[in-house]
Amino acid sequence: MDEKPKKESQLSNRRNFFKHASHYLGQAALVGSLLGGFLHLRKGKKMPAEARERLGLVRPPGSLDEADFLAKCIRCTRCSDACEVNCIVLFGPEGGKHQGTPYIFPNVKGCTMCLQCGLACPTGAIVPLATKSDVKMGVAVVDERLCVSHNGTGVCGACHTVCPFRNQAIVQDIRNAPIINADYCTGCGLCEEACIVRDRRAIEVKTDRFWDEEVVL
Repeated sequence: MDEKPKKESQLSNRRNFFKHASHYLGQAALVGSLLGGFLHLRKGKKMPAEARERLGLVRPPGSLDEADFLAKCIRCTRCSDACEVNCIVLFGPEGGKHQGTPYIFPNVKGCTMCLQCGLACPTGAIVPLATKSDVKMGVAVVDERLCVSHNGTGVCGACHTVCPFRNQAIVQDIRNAPIINADYCTGCGLCEEACIVRDRRAIEVKTDRFWDEEVVL
């Protein structure tokens, strides 16, 4: 029996196998990419409404007042892409008219104030800032009932340690109890991220940006 046609047939079968495998792998990669993008957009849904509803919305540093911000933001995601620590996430469909707009959830990830978001924004919804001291996203507030250093159940100091303006925005009292100076606090939320009280942080960033009734969270 001639082995040549047999070898050619086997070679053809292998080529067809790799051709189809490559095709399906390509499709899988595309689906994975689309799914990854969708999940990135949906990260906003992880934010429990009750956790920030009373605290207000934290926008990236340099964001305009809320009405102007919403009018100018084109939902391009460039601020989120430029963020060095990936603390800027985007509202998904659950955000109503806020869908696609950026926010920061300090409970998960505080802002290191790299200020790249303002440089990346193409519309001026986020204004470029020169220095960290120009940032004003909100103000940290301490719940002395929950803070272990304040209520006497422990000695901490984590918030003071991570504060970019240590001994200015946060100073320490007895047992390292934190005291906030609103004049220096930028609302970056690094203290909230670092707080050792996990169920509800003993120190949280508050803002004057609140959702209206149109937004369903």
